[in-house]
Amino acid sequence: MEVLLQGLGSTGFFASRAFLPAFVSALILRLGPHLPWLADTDLVRAVAGAPGWFTAWPTIALLGLLAAAEIAASKSTDARALLDQFDHWLKPALAVLTYLGIASVTDVEFVQQTIKKAGFVDWLPALAIGGATFWLGALRNELMDLLTDADEDDDAGVQGLISWAEDLWSVAGPILLVLFPLVMLALVGLTTCALYLLRKRAEKQEEANKVACASCGAPTYRCALCCARCGAAVAEPADIGFFGTSLERPARDRGAHAYRLAEKKRCPACATRLEERLPRQRCSACARELHSDPAFTEAYLAAVRARLPQVLAVCAVCSLVPIAGLLPGVIYYRLALVAPFRRYIPRGRSLAMKWGLRVLFMVLVAIQWIPAVGGIVVPIMALVNYAAWRGLFLSTLREPGPAPSPVAA
Repeated sequence: MEVLLQGLGSTGFFASRAFLPAFVSALILRLGPHLPWLADTDLVRAVAGAPGWFTAWPTIALLGLLAAAEIAASKSTDARALLDQFDHWLKPALAVLTYLGIASVTDVEFVQQTIKKAGFVDWLPALAIGGATFWLGALRNELMDLLTDADEDDDAGVQGLISWAEDLWSVAGPILLVLFPLVMLALVGLTTCALYLLRKRAEKQEEANKVACASCGAPTYRCALCCARCGAAVAEPADIGFFGTSLERPARDRGAHAYRLAEKKRCPACATRLEERLPRQRCSACARELHSDPAFTEAYLAAVRARLPQVLAVCAVCSLVPIAGLLPGVIYYRLALVAPFRRYIPRGRSLAMKWGLRVLFMVLVAIQWIPAVGGIVVPIMALVNYAAWRGLFLSTLREPGPAPSPVAA
């Protein structure tokens, strides 16, 4: 029963990471008997003197390497997007393997009987743990997708903070689960309920962001300039915020509003979120092709360029504060000058550009603490970023786009 409680409690950790909780769990079982604060727990006492495949050093070393790679990948938005394609299946698989690994050193007879019989009932505990991890992982991914839609490249750093918090949860969680199994089981349950309620709230907000078209009655985003179905103009479109969500106030300028929608990777007509990382793409709702009109592209570039004086002034003030002023300055120029271009760059090119700029920035950051000289570091970083990403955006834009299609009326 204790092993089952451990397995059910671990589903909360495996919903965040695949290899890290497995590595920590195997390490606890291997070293626990030699640690005073873990040696007296029931689970570790059952493991003492009975090493199995899960607690063998080769297994621990392999899990450690995979966990390190997983942590490194989760700190890059591009690598994280790639990892999300298959970790949905890795997490429940590793949760089941960890459960069987713990059982193999605590209840050898149970595992042997399970393998020999191979009956459905014997596998129910493992299937329950895998299924719970799969559901929790899907719930977590849905909420992370909402953050990605709002800030795809994590220019504000929110996804990065969540990633570090999940690393901490995946390391400390298994330890606390051994020390306080019932408390951690209750905490995982409360976390699950909180995630479920957050998802329901997000669904309601998404629906609340739509209103019926005055012409055809089709659901239309409040920040849209026209209906995706019939093309009728929205009388008073809502303004959009820093992360591309609809605000309560109306848009001040319909012309500028179209560029703001495109900047947030939304269709400049019907406000549907654009799916591809390409400057020229067709809206899935109204079939309008983005940047097919050179005049629109020129106005879009001008709208971003007009922010340069204000952004550079703010960055200069931030740069005058050694170390502490660096982060807010970088976040600000990334959101204002880089994000409007980087959102439309394919991930392979985006990753190459990031690493290409990183060496230069490491040098600049190293001198940011020097008085007077440090005051120009963040503005230089902003200018270099703006020029590099704008240039890459334009070169990508010149490449052949999608085939022409009829434009909605």
